[in-house]
Amino acid sequence: MTMKTGRALAHCTVLAAGGFALAVSGVAWSQDASTRLSPDAASTIGHDPQLLIAAVPARVGAALKVTSPAFPADANMPLISTQYGENRFPGLSWSKGPQGTRSYVVVMQGMPAESDPGRAVTSIHLVLYNLPAGTTTLSEGMTQAPAGAVYGPNVHGPAAAYAGPHTHDANRHAYHTQVFALDIVLAHGDGQSFSALKAAMTGHVLASGDLVGYAAKPAMAAAQTTGKPIRVETGLISGIPGRDPSISVYKGIPYAAPPVGPLRWRAPAAPLAWQGVRKADAFGPACPQPGGDMARGMAQSEDCLTLNVWTAAAPSSGEKRPVYVWIYGGGFIGGTGASPEFDGEGLAKKGIVVVTLNYRVGVLGFLSTPELSRESGHGASGNYGLLDDIAALQWVQRNIAAFGGDPAKVTIGGQSAGAGSVGFLSMSPLAKGLFRAGIAESHARYPRDTELRYLSVSWRSLASAEKSGTQYAAQHGASTLAALRQMPWQQLIEGSSAIDPDVETGSDGKPPLFRPVVDGWVIPKSYWDTYQSGSQNKVAYVAGNNKDETGAVPETAFAVLRARTTPPRAGMPQTSVTVAQFQAAVRRKFGPLADDFLKLYPASTDAEAALQNNASARDNSRISTWLWGTLWRQTNSLPLHTYFWTHAQPGPTHDTRGAFHGSEIPYAFNSLDAVDLPWTREDRQIADTMSSYWANIVKTGNPNGPGLPQWPAWSAQLPQVMELGDHFAPMPLASLEKIDFWKRFYATQTPW
Repeated sequence: MTMKTGRALAHCTVLAAGGFALAVSGVAWSQDASTRLSPDAASTIGHDPQLLIAAVPARVGAALKVTSPAFPADANMPLISTQYGENRFPGLSWSKGPQGTRSYVVVMQGMPAESDPGRAVTSIHLVLYNLPAGTTTLSEGMTQAPAGAVYGPNVHGPAAAYAGPHTHDANRHAYHTQVFALDIVLAHGDGQSFSALKAAMTGHVLASGDLVGYAAKPAMAAAQTTGKPIRVETGLISGIPGRDPSISVYKGIPYAAPPVGPLRWRAPAAPLAWQGVRKADAFGPACPQPGGDMARGMAQSEDCLTLNVWTAAAPSSGEKRPVYVWIYGGGFIGGTGASPEFDGEGLAKKGIVVVTLNYRVGVLGFLSTPELSRESGHGASGNYGLLDDIAALQWVQRNIAAFGGDPAKVTIGGQSAGAGSVGFLSMSPLAKGLFRAGIAESHARYPRDTELRYLSVSWRSLASAEKSGTQYAAQHGASTLAALRQMPWQQLIEGSSAIDPDVETGSDGKPPLFRPVVDGWVIPKSYWDTYQSGSQNKVAYVAGNNKDETGAVPETAFAVLRARTTPPRAGMPQTSVTVAQFQAAVRRKFGPLADDFLKLYPASTDAEAALQNNASARDNSRISTWLWGTLWRQTNSLPLHTYFWTHAQPGPTHDTRGAFHGSEIPYAFNSLDAVDLPWTREDRQIADTMSSYWANIVKTGNPNGPGLPQWPAWSAQLPQVMELGDHFAPMPLASLEKIDFWKRFYATQTPW
């Protein structure tokens, strides 16, 4: 007998009697193992061998969404809610039960750990039954049962109020808060014992749900993980505890040798070994880049090829958790894996081993010259940043098991240029077999979409890259490769944030000068030729766009943009907020199809022009990614999902930038606690849902799981996309007339 739980659970491993390992992943409960921890254990006051959600399954498997205001799903419960703190009930809410619900039962049970093999039973911390059908919330700090409800047995006695977790070791224990919708009201005596409660509930559960939180004995959890060095291929390292001491963080681990001197503009070399225990307690320096904004003010150095790991797995535990490797954006000119938005603690709490990395950017990451191509042995140059990504993925294959990660279950993800990197790596034979899924946050585009030419997913031909690289070297007074390698990096990067003016995009948008190269080696073919030949790596994929990017802005920003007297930064997507701007942009981009465009997006006032600018930019994003899916899908049957992000962060950017480029990142990582903004309860709920989707993608390649709104797979027959953010539901791409127009326009453009 199996039963699906009410929402996705983080991976946790519990050893029961006889050494049996139980992996709770939210997919199913097994009657043979996970539902009965010890076949010989008897139900006693405060303990039971089964989780109740498995013992009394819902008749139709319906799911309730269960949440707490005190902690997100699959995270640590606050100390105040444990018996080491104030034993304060954390509060609970759940979705309304199905028709016919007459009462609810709430039960919290804790799971044993390997350190307690003699007690292979759950501990019971709350039993509350006969909650009225109209009740879907229990307040924080609850001490008295709501009117009509009755307390049942727990570890404090036969009819006791909430008894918080009281773990006896530093292991991280799972606590399941289960809610059941019943079609009856139980008799008063039905809850006098846990066995009687189970018997009375059997056959009467209409729906159920499960919220999982974790607890460990305070102060000891961090010591358990950080006090034991772990071995990687180059030596021993020790980490530090995260904000949550159940998470260990290892920062600044070298995955390649410093690319300095003769190693500048070469494929990354093997990392250097060290003696003793290396303290992995600080992020490595950012790779050299102009300005300090994208480097977040961090020190910069060519000795920058390091990565960072977040994990909840105990050292040498033998666990095999799925792995998420994140590649930052920044137009291939800047960025760092140490940005707080990329903090991996939230996903680590959901059973993921998270890796962020630094890679070479700008001129040091993407310079191409004929001399470099000859030297390479492949007749290729200009993709050193992508080669860094590949070296980091190879390091993960060799070393991630030491952190409890599974090298066979690696997903790569990135945003903007990071999303471009995910796309390029999916096209690279050098990355084949290094990952099984990819997440591209912004700019997976149809190759005939002109926007593709200037966004961070743009590419250069080898000939063009070598020509511009030779010119750049001459502008810096270097005529040989030796001279370039002797030049201080501070001098070399001056002027490296330039745009590439030679790319015709149909607008003022231009790509960065230094960006990936279709070199015949790292990237053998263009997007179009790769997809037509079906030569991309066969991986599951998720791709999406944001509401207020690629020329679209929030409606609350129109007046600010009209009042602006300075031109937008060179190469940036253009936003038309006046009729004159809109008309000129349309005529320039669409040429003979301009009148057809204006019939679909008419504007006779500045206000209408700004609104139609937004509508057309957003339609283009959604339609372009959907059509990209038709090419991707031709030779790849693995899961494919697309999204459209719509939620604006709180704080100073809410009205001026809205759901801006990259605004989804802290929600997907559930890293809100690492980012200083006035987050609301709604933001935290969105982050919990988003990060649960992302955790599921990493675990299975599919975002869907119990308790989450259904995210339909991409379909050529259904022109829709999953909205994420303000709502979680499918939405249409655009009207059929508008989809037809964009198809006709794309057909007139040269594929990229």
